[in-house]
Amino acid sequence: MDTGLALAALIGLGSALVLMYAVLRNYTYPKIEEPFFSDPTLFKIFTVGLFEGTLLFVLYTYLWQLFTVVGLGFVVAILFGAIIEFAKLVTLNLKRFSGISDTIFYGFGLGLGLGAAMAFGMIYYWLKGELDVTSTIMVVMLALQYLLLGAANGVVVGEGVARRKPMEFTLQAVLYSAAFHLIIIPFYMETDVIWIKYVALIAASALAVFIFYRAIYRRLPKVVDDVLKMNGKTRNDIYGLK
Repeated sequence: MDTGLALAALIGLGSALVLMYAVLRNYTYPKIEEPFFSDPTLFKIFTVGLFEGTLLFVLYTYLWQLFTVVGLGFVVAILFGAIIEFAKLVTLNLKRFSGISDTIFYGFGLGLGLGAAMAFGMIYYWLKGELDVTSTIMVVMLALQYLLLGAANGVVVGEGVARRKPMEFTLQAVLYSAAFHLIIIPFYMETDVIWIKYVALIAASALAVFIFYRAIYRRLPKVVDDVLKMNGKTRNDIYGLK
């Protein structure tokens, strides 16, 4: 079996399913009698995310070499981040998703699928170059960052649609994504000063983990409560809400 393909599946798809279970188990059956979202809809939109992520990864294979071009790299990095987040908005900003708390979870599923496809593609794409152990670890770190950022920003965009303020929150997600892509630029540089790549990866990892933690464990419970109240509803079984 192709080692690169196996590792890509393990990190890209396997990690996504683990994250999905870890985050959503507190909001659905059997832990919750009345789930906060529809499981079939979530898996459908996760599949849409996989499709979108595949297309975005193909775009990435054409753009990544431009990240280090002086005077152009910053623009391309910001533009690519914006394309990722607006792709989520196009999918979520439908009438049936507007103004309901379920959309926050669908945003998570969409972003997770998108991030999983990006992570899968990156590992398989870069490992075909027969990287050494250190470089392989660096690529895996980068892939996991896309997974976390994809899921977190999916929640941010989903919050915007749920609150009926899609553009405001999508721009917030674009800001996060742009910052991430700017920080990671040194990873793509051809340089003998390897510590620059390490610093970029560590900084990008810290940002991705922070955004994920904030979106999933700080914002999500409160947003669900706010949107329910916006619709004249209340629930006392929202996980993590004090």
